[in-house]
Amino acid sequence: MRVEQLAGDADLSVDTIRYYQKIGVLHPPVRQGRVAVYDDSHASRLTEIRQLSQDGFSLAQIQRLTESAAHPLLNSLNNVTDSLTFDELVKTSGVNAEIVHLAVDAGLIRPTRTGGDRFGLETLAMLKAGAGLLDAGVPFDQLIQLAVRHADHVESVAKDAVALFANQLSGEENSSQAATVENIIPVVTELVAQHFRQTLIEQVGRYLLADGLQS
Repeated sequence: MRVEQLAGDADLSVDTIRYYQKIGVLHPPVRQGRVAVYDDSHASRLTEIRQLSQDGFSLAQIQRLTESAAHPLLNSLNNVTDSLTFDELVKTSGVNAEIVHLAVDAGLIRPTRTGGDRFGLETLAMLKAGAGLLDAGVPFDQLIQLAVRHADHVESVAKDAVALFANQLSGEENSSQAATVENIIPVVTELVAQHFRQTLIEQVGRYLLADGLQS
């Protein structure tokens, strides 16, 4: 495809795409004579850049994080040992492909940073949990709305958490930064997960108690 088509599909200006190439966050096109040809890898890369930007990364950080899949910090953030393609994810989870597409479009599940269109096993666990809620009779539209609300708040809290722990990474070599990330991420994940579980149980208890008093 030509740069104009790529820009239109990505809802970006041609100048923006050329700027991305100039600073090195987007790989150059294939040259066929005087014509610059772009393909799906460029479209995927633009999607990745947009997602990283939405996650709060600057263009300079995106360049450093993604200029090599072997970057230790990128590997530490992903920590992916096994992954699934979209089709494998759908087949293994048993969730309808349209629902999985909706979850991806809503930002509830995301491909791995280094895997392109591949998904980590934690995504499979999330889909199975969602399917369990649907099987229990939770309305799909209301579940999606609640999940999106949760995702929006998580994004905000995650950005604040990154700012809080930024001092732990400053001045360290990449290998030391990777070790710090590997130590912090599981601890924070456990803290957030258990706090949400505890809060949810407390809310369920209050609901049941209120219902019992009314009856």
